[in-house]
Parts: sequence; C-alpha cells; structure tokens
Amino acid sequence: MFPIINYESIFLYNTEKVIYYDNLILILQDGLMKEREFLEFVSAMPVFTTKHISALIGDERYTKIYLHRLMKRKLIIKLKRGSYTVHDDPVIYASHIYYPSYISLLYAFQYHGTTTQLPKLIEVMTFRTDSIMNIEFIKTGNLWGYQGLRYLDFRIFIADLEKAIIDAIVTERVPFDEIQRAIQGCDIKKLEEYTLRTNHSTIKKVGYVCEVSGHYLKNAFEVVKKDRNYVYFFGAKGKNRWRVKGD
Repeated sequence: MFPIINYESIFLYNTEKVIYYDNLILILQDGLMKEREFLEFVSAMPVFTTKHISALIGDERYTKIYLHRLMKRKLIIKLKRGSYTVHDDPVIYASHIYYPSYISLLYAFQYHGTTTQLPKLIEVMTFRTDSIMNIEFIKTGNLWGYQGLRYLDFRIFIADLEKAIIDAIVTERVPFDEIQRAIQGCDIKKLEEYTLRTNHSTIKKVGYVCEVSGHYLKNAFEVVKKDRNYVYFFGAKGKNRWRVKGD
C-alpha cells in the first residue's frame, strides 16, 4: 500500500511545493506537477494509481487529466482503470496490480531453477480472474505460500516452489513433466505440509503426482484414505490408491 504522508513531509520552497516521501521527491510549481520530476518520482514504484497521486497533490480532476495526457504520449502505461506504471518489464508490476497476489506456475518454476522454459505469460494467483497484456490473473482462495523477494530495485511476490507445484496441479496449466521435474527439486516435507493445508481433492491429486514421481506422502494419504470419492487429474493413468482418474 502507498503510505500516508504526514504534514512534516510537505513543505514550501519559494513558489514550489515539495513533497518528500520515502526518499522520493515530487515538486509542484504553482500547483502543477513538473513532468521530469514526476516521472522520476513514479519510476520508484512498481504501480501507482490516480488515488495515490491525487492524495498527494490534493486535486483529483487535475491528476486524471495529467495522467491521461502522459498515457497518450506513451510516457506511462495504463494497466487498468486508475492504475499505471512506467516500467516495461511486467515482472516488476505483475504482483502489484491486485493485492494480495503472487507470481506462480511456470514463471515460479523458472525462478526456482526447475525449468529452462521461458514462459510467454506471467501467471499470477489472486482473488479474481483477469488478463492484462501478458499477465494472466488466476482466481484462488489459497493466497499463501509465497514471499517477497528483490527483483532489480523492486520487491515482487512469488510462490515458494512447493506452493507453485500445488498451484500447477490444481490449475492444470503446466505440463505434467514440468510438474514432476519441479517435485524432484523441491522440499518434499514442506510440500506435504503445504498440501495438508488444502482440501481432499487437492491432497489426492498432489499425493498421486508425488507418488508417480517417486515420493509417497504418507501423512497426506492418512487424511484422505477413507474418502471414497474419485477426482480427475489430466495426467493420471491407471488405478491408484489416491482415487485419481485421468482421461
């Protein structure tokens, strides 16, 4: 979230209004934003919004007009209504468009070094479904198992490898062989602990994939062994103790 500025961080210098904020300086002259200073100011943020800027300068109508003009000149990029960035690299802002959210699936596999594939999409787990340029937002109720990491000069949010594996199994958006490769590179104990935080359907799927990958999740099986229901997973083959069926 964008922190609240206190009165001590806003002061006047001659005819200029200077806003000093978290080592950032925004200068307004005669109530107007100087373009160069403004672009430098927002370049330190992954994403900024109309509300953030209008709260600083105290004029929402002027802010909207000003940002619209900058967007038309391609000096800023509009991500969605009221949200903008100046960065070309989507990794910088992908996990800052919606809160909470985190990057997962194939990009997370790549980050953790279990795949050499270069994903065309950055897939982000959040509370809603959406698509913005080459970012795909995937709805989930399990917004945990991720951490804030440094990327260039920014903080991004990305799934732990174990959570990315679970997300990949649940969404079925990652090839089966990529999931198996990721399992070989993860902390199996941590994966089982994460799996036990999910529902029976997910436990069965993760348990099945782990077992065919050479790892038996005993504690997970104890939780679901009396559940007689079958679940579907696209990579499942033959009969198995987890009651997971494929095509």
